[in-house]
Amino acid sequence: MEITSFLSGKSLMRDQRGITGLETAIVLIAFVVVASVFAFAVLSTGLLSAEKSKETVLGGLAETSSTISIRGDIIAESNTDKTFIDSVRFTLSSAAQSADAVDLSKTGVVVTYLDSTQAINCKDKDYNFDGDPNTAECRWKAVWTIGNGELLDPGEQTDMTVTLTNLSPLLPKGKEFTIQVKPNKGAVVIVNRTTPAELKKIMSLN
Repeated sequence: MEITSFLSGKSLMRDQRGITGLETAIVLIAFVVVASVFAFAVLSTGLLSAEKSKETVLGGLAETSSTISIRGDIIAESNTDKTFIDSVRFTLSSAAQSADAVDLSKTGVVVTYLDSTQAINCKDKDYNFDGDPNTAECRWKAVWTIGNGELLDPGEQTDMTVTLTNLSPLLPKGKEFTIQVKPNKGAVVIVNRTTPAELKKIMSLN
């Protein structure tokens, strides 16, 4: 009688210990799988962020190590009648002695002049003005005072002269102007000055 009662279908339906254990195992496996997916996503995002941060740091170091700066005065030279500025000259050198070389060739740098009436990219030293007074033009050249070549290496200095005799209009007294030296790599050097109320043949604009 007891064996028959134990084997009855009603008793088997009541004893669900095996089914409960199986459900628990399935839920546990599901949690492990979901946690693994989230962990992989978090790790992938972290690795990507770390790589981007590394690229940003390296890019910043490259920009800093190739930075140039102005040394000394900004020198302006006027025309014979002392009515307009003919040229502006300043000295460039590496901002840090351990910096990388900066390309100051005609294909490695852009020199821009701008004031309240015009904004133009200056030509290199080999360019000849067209003589048209209605066409605004300027020209630049770099002469090494310490070192040589077209790359400004650490410890070298170069005098950059920007010729303004073909601006339209010309740069008069009491006018603000800006010259930007933009190498392919490194920070932009900005010269922002206002010409004096009285022009002399040679002037310091500091």
